[in-house]
Amino acid sequence: QKQNLLNHIDAAEIAKRQDVNDLRAFVLKNPLKLSREILQLVANQITFNQIISHKIPAWAKYSEIIAPEKVSLEQSSSEWTAKYKSDYVSGKLGADLTGGLGVDAFFLSQKFEKYIHNEPNGNLSEIVAFNFKKMGKENVSFTQLPAEEFPIKEAIDYIYLDPSRRDLNNRKMVGIQDCSPDLSTMIEDMVAPNRTIMVKYSPMLDIKAGIMLLKYVSQVLILSEKNEVKELVFIIRNSKIEFPEIKCVNLKSNGTTQEFSFDFSKETNAEVSYSEPKAYIYEPNAAIMKAGAFKSVSENFGLEKIAANSHLYTSEKIVNLFPGRTFLVSKVLAYDKKNLVAENLTGKANIAVRNFPLSAEEIKKQLKWRDGGENYLFFTENSFKKKIVIFCKKIQ
Repeated sequence: QKQNLLNHIDAAEIAKRQDVNDLRAFVLKNPLKLSREILQLVANQITFNQIISHKIPAWAKYSEIIAPEKVSLEQSSSEWTAKYKSDYVSGKLGADLTGGLGVDAFFLSQKFEKYIHNEPNGNLSEIVAFNFKKMGKENVSFTQLPAEEFPIKEAIDYIYLDPSRRDLNNRKMVGIQDCSPDLSTMIEDMVAPNRTIMVKYSPMLDIKAGIMLLKYVSQVLILSEKNEVKELVFIIRNSKIEFPEIKCVNLKSNGTTQEFSFDFSKETNAEVSYSEPKAYIYEPNAAIMKAGAFKSVSENFGLEKIAANSHLYTSEKIVNLFPGRTFLVSKVLAYDKKNLVAENLTGKANIAVRNFPLSAEEIKKQLKWRDGGENYLFFTENSFKKKIVIFCKKIQ
């Protein structure tokens, strides 16, 4: 482990001195005549430095921190998701049982007097400890145990886990029982009065299945960045709630945050009406789509749906603060290839499909259109199952 750490430190120092615009060319030419091992570490360090500048900007100012293996950065939380989760916790002693690169531990530990970063991979643990020291993080200690063997002492009032989602053959896994550790077998021994447990899972996980297997879920966070779901986070406390709150969160490209909360009981009982497209069309963000809050968002904002399975909404007057995108409707046409070719004279459009037999790519190929321009076209069905195309302009 010591030599491995030294090699990473050397590679970081070499990468810091290089002005590399074309990483591939740098590797192929190997101008410094580095050994294959060090060259790979230097290339990895350069890539790491580039990625953290936008994924973890708070770390980018520390030029001495070193890069772990590529997969650790790929699986880590972003700065924004880590900070968002930290708003839900505080206490004296917290522990991350699957520490990884340490992004979550770095930001979550700011809410605790002491924090434990536990990572069974000894090399990765050494790298994180080195980086935290360089960044002045002094309230974190480090252990290297399998999560299943970590001693959960009574004094620990917060536990965080991000179970590994890859099997022994490096294939991606989704289900709770397929991840390591399998929290469904551990949860009964972990819950305790005045303790919060937070678990991060793949965006592909079925939320209802997660609630059922984890038993003590009090809240689920669906965290999206720029309309892409990044994490499902289950917050667990020492009580069983039949219908936990589902909170859909989307960080927009302008830095503002959209939030919408509901539960599955409200979704079942929500009432929805249907309408042909009116003056405005609304498209829910990815977090709401993942959550399945299709009727709740309609009822909450007083909107009508275009059709039961289209998940597009409409109104005559504009609704502000809708958690998604809003469009001004210019026209609605029956789906017909000849009419569409005649309408779109520029050969450019932004196409989306909802409950439609063709994909966006198939439509563009069929009509010989390219992406772009001011026109946004939704190819969908109305409540009478007729195929329609809604021509819109996005409202900023």
